[in-house]
Amino acid sequence: MSIQAAKASLRRVMGRRARELSPEYRARASAAICRELLALPELEAAPVVFGFYPAALEPDLTPVLQELLRRGKTLALPRCVSSGVMEARQVEDLSALVPGAYGLMEPPAEAPLLPWGLLSFAAVPCVAADRQGGRLGHGGGYYDRFLTWAPGDLTAALVCFSALLEERIPMEETDFSIPLVVTEEGVWREGVLQP
Repeated sequence: MSIQAAKASLRRVMGRRARELSPEYRARASAAICRELLALPELEAAPVVFGFYPAALEPDLTPVLQELLRRGKTLALPRCVSSGVMEARQVEDLSALVPGAYGLMEPPAEAPLLPWGLLSFAAVPCVAADRQGGRLGHGGGYYDRFLTWAPGDLTAALVCFSALLEERIPMEETDFSIPLVVTEEGVWREGVLQP
């Protein structure tokens, strides 16, 4: 089986698993993930943060986004502009978000465009991950392209429910590993759960 076929198969399996997670688990785990993210020293030190507004099956990071704005951080969210391509657009109020590509909430077209080089921290969603930072995305390549363009000193963190962690995610040469994984269990750095 090719890596692409293995990823497609795993994407289906993990999609089913994500849909089976109870609302109670999602709420409890999302709250814990938010606490873990906000406690990261890399996030605290970052002046410009690239986050994501959660899709239905992803951890709810809305409290993190609101807290970053309250702290006076510059917050950017993705705006999809073409197949596999997104931009970082500044957000000052989450109520200004509009439905965009794939039904995801995103900044409006008139929101300020931030160059990738300004970003200092990025929270990255996934369908599934492994503890070493292997990421299974939705297959559009948006985040792999983003990580190619991002500045070298950008700190990225995968955000994943522990229930969606796998032993190993199949990876292609164009896939990026993100060795900082934030779950409700805690933070995995280079495959080691931090105390």
